[in-house]
Amino acid sequence: MHADEIVDTLLRAGIYLKKPILDVATESVKDLYRAAKYYLRRKFGQDSAGAKVLDLAVEKPESVMRKGLLVEEATVAKVDADPDLVRLIEELAAALPASVVITPQSVRVNGHHNRVQVAARDIIHTERHVQRNVIAPDDRHIDGVQKRQLGAIIADVADRLAGEDGRPRFGAVHKMLQQKFKVSAFALLPRERFDAALSFLKQQRAIHRSRLRARNPGAYAHDFFRLIHARAAERGWDKAELHDYAAKELALKRPLSSLRDLGAQQLKQLAAAMRPGSGQVEAG
Repeated sequence: MHADEIVDTLLRAGIYLKKPILDVATESVKDLYRAAKYYLRRKFGQDSAGAKVLDLAVEKPESVMRKGLLVEEATVAKVDADPDLVRLIEELAAALPASVVITPQSVRVNGHHNRVQVAARDIIHTERHVQRNVIAPDDRHIDGVQKRQLGAIIADVADRLAGEDGRPRFGAVHKMLQQKFKVSAFALLPRERFDAALSFLKQQRAIHRSRLRARNPGAYAHDFFRLIHARAAERGWDKAELHDYAAKELALKRPLSSLRDLGAQQLKQLAAAMRPGSGQVEAG
């Protein structure tokens, strides 16, 4: 069973359990569905990008885009290599009533492509078919470690792009990467472009930092902590040297014992002062 099949089964179960006419769904399907979601979340990591994408997908299991993002995360996490998860998903698939077993048929129509899915005798479900390249990364593409590095920053940027509902916009960040690097999925980034992609995402994280200030002041300050310590490491400074520099740069009246004694505006000023060069958007 491949990652896309695991995701497909989970989301079909989610669609099935959301239908009002199916309130009589057996407890076994509900229990297996809950267990599969819990196991998959644990596989990704509680606060990981994969866990956030999982939440979005199960909230709207009929969304093709959210399903695609979840397949990407599941592929990177190699969920199909976990025999316990595969067995759980197989049990879930077997527990789903025959009436929701989907038999896909591809048809061609003028102007668009549609996939017609027959789900029982006379119930036909149609959805827009989005043409996607098959994700089959090899040695030419970024490896697992690089994917996780990019994934962590993707999650940061998606959170900063959140709308009024507070939902992170992973789709928007993936679209940025696709357009910038001309790839259909970030897993297909050429290995030699990893540094460029990392720099691009850090720049986007910095560009959208101000959106955190009102919504999440702690995260806003943490961003500057990270930048300042990174700049200090580049200069070979220890903690005492960093504190001495900060006290002079900010014209503090007392010696500084911790960066946490500084306010957000002071942290921003210090990070800007330590940025090499000028007239450019700082990466962070």
